[in-house]
Amino acid sequence: MTALTADRNTPRLEGDMKQGPADAVKIFAGAMVMRNAAGYITKGQTALGLRGCGRAERFVDNSGGSAGDEVVDYRGGAFRFANSASTDEITKADIGKFCYAVDDQTVAKTNGASTRSIAGVVAGVDSLGVTVCFDEDDLAAYLATRRVALPLRVATLVGTNVYRAVSPFAGRIVKIWSITEGVLTTGDATLTAKIGNTAVTGGVITITQSGSAAGDIDSVEPTAANVVAIGDALSLTVGGTNATATVANVFFEIERD
Repeated sequence: MTALTADRNTPRLEGDMKQGPADAVKIFAGAMVMRNAAGYITKGQTALGLRGCGRAERFVDNSGGSAGDEVVDYRGGAFRFANSASTDEITKADIGKFCYAVDDQTVAKTNGASTRSIAGVVAGVDSLGVTVCFDEDDLAAYLATRRVALPLRVATLVGTNVYRAVSPFAGRIVKIWSITEGVLTTGDATLTAKIGNTAVTGGVITITQSGSAAGDIDSVEPTAANVVAIGDALSLTVGGTNATATVANVFFEIERD
């Protein structure tokens, strides 16, 4: 498109109604809805990488289609949903704190050992449930501040040395980055991440020898066994067949609880 040369009839949504592309799911009217990492609106559920948006205003069945085939009408604001029980029950002491999505009508006090995403802020609690305040823009801004980087310098990408650091954060390793300071020879190098003695699922970085150069950046996104507590030992074990003593600077990207 080009810049305007005449008046334009620009549509708007009336009131506080919002619209978003539906994920390939069925969403009931009145359900809690969340936005996933791909930008689609989905139903509330126990999953990571989501953020609360509000309440679905109409029924949408996109379960037989592809993400984006249907549009979801939803509203932000304060809505009452069901409370959890036992240690996940939300009380009046939690007003003003975040709550976490369990399903499309239930919220909980905790993140379920880093398995749940933030739904919104607790605005009220009574015998009927929990009033949750949804503000997607503010939540997105907050989530961006939760990620921190823990550096670990690997002195050489030759051999099978293990390099360690202590995490001062509790949370979830969402990405591991590496950047090299020199060229590799003979073969590739690998870096295997562990928390304590447990290998991080999807936590092996492969640094390719072919075409390697100082400043090469590689990364992986762990998929499981990536929950870390304050004081946990994080380690990287060197592997592969690289024959040159090249340094790699590694960063654990942690989304804090």
